[in-house]
Amino acid sequence: MDRWWVREWQKIQSEEGLYRYYRLALRQNLWGEWELIKSWGRIGQRPTRIVALSVAEPEHAEILAAAVAKARKRHGYLPNGA
Repeated sequence: MDRWWVREWQKIQSEEGLYRYYRLALRQNLWGEWELIKSWGRIGQRPTRIVALSVAEPEHAEILAAAVAKARKRHGYLPNGA
C-alpha cells in the first residue's frame, strides 16, 4: 500500500466560470494488479469521465504521470496545493 498515490491538477479561471480538475490515482485492485485511474471534470461535481488503465508495475505509472503532468501544464492546469 505504500506505493499507492493520488495526484491532482486544477484549472481555475473565475472570470470565465471555468473550474476544472484532473486526477490520477495509482492503486491495486482486488487481484493485486496495478491500475492507474484517470478522472476529470468540474470542481465540486462528480467526475465527468473515469478511465482505468492496467499497468504492469508502479514505475510504469510514474512514466505516464510525468506525461500527463506535462500535458496538464501545457493546458494551463496547476498542481493541486501549488
